[in-house]
Amino acid sequence: MNSYQRTLAAIERQATDRVPVIPLIIQYALHISSIPHREYSSNGQKMAEAQITSLRRHNYDGIHITTDNQIISEAMGCEVYLPYDEPPQYRKRVLGDSKDLTKLAKVDPYSSGRMPVILSATRLAREELGDEYFIKTNCDSGPFSIASALRGEELFYMDIYEDPQFVMDLVEICTDVLIAYGKAIAASGAHALTFGDSPSGLISREHYEKFALPFAKRAISELKSTGLPIFYHICGNTSHIIDLMCETGADVLEIDHLVDLEFAVDKVGSRVCLEGNVDPTGVLLQGTPDEVYAASMKCIEVARNGGSLILSSGCEVPRHTPPDNIDQMLQAAIDSVR
Repeated sequence: MNSYQRTLAAIERQATDRVPVIPLIIQYALHISSIPHREYSSNGQKMAEAQITSLRRHNYDGIHITTDNQIISEAMGCEVYLPYDEPPQYRKRVLGDSKDLTKLAKVDPYSSGRMPVILSATRLAREELGDEYFIKTNCDSGPFSIASALRGEELFYMDIYEDPQFVMDLVEICTDVLIAYGKAIAASGAHALTFGDSPSGLISREHYEKFALPFAKRAISELKSTGLPIFYHICGNTSHIIDLMCETGADVLEIDHLVDLEFAVDKVGSRVCLEGNVDPTGVLLQGTPDEVYAASMKCIEVARNGGSLILSSGCEVPRHTPPDNIDQMLQAAIDSVR
């Protein structure tokens, strides 16, 4: 099996020759490529170059075409600043001082904001890697997360209690934009689509069921019409909603290190492929190669008890992670079948 075939088989919960390994890498890739964050986040060629450089260095099974989670919100009207070598930052939320939905900009994935950067990086990566390695591209954010970014998180969480209809209307608009953007990414050559909905992990289970789940479910259903598998990511401890995350229809759930992987496998492992969940800071950044190897092997062993796994970091690999530590993830996957 090559890396693409291995990863696709894991997603489909079929037999593989070994567990595929795809760490969530952004800043590490641009760092080892000596590409400033501003260039990486605004130039599709530089983004693809950085991701492929990291892939070639470590020979894991696929890349994660992504940058910050402000692509869609910027295209819809938020003001975003790109520092020279740090992640982009918000300067102004388009709905920060108003609930006037007419202030939202109309979005064309092929011309709005930095959306074309992601399309370009995806296309260039597919041209370079073909079907040898797996290419998953981030559609930026889930509907709930986009809405919270447009309004500002604190105001948006208060709106849930004070003006729930506004919240529903805004999340509905964001769902339509995400679907259009995801379909454009699919047409650019991605092997899979992924998006994160992390702010939805900070609300109650009941609020998640009402304000996040139906919209993520609709987005994933529509995006599956592209024929591509869909990954779904929520940072932090999602133990209280992991069964609901499975109900979105996602093919893969990206599990943060704060979730016990054994619990996740017991809860949903028979219904969906899981991706994760080596601690990115405490183990990958600060641990020894032996500790990374042990943590990786533990994930693999847990998944053998009823789940399909893509071995990964629980969230983004920190910029200054020792390269030898990343190597140990792949080594553990290789050794697990010996």
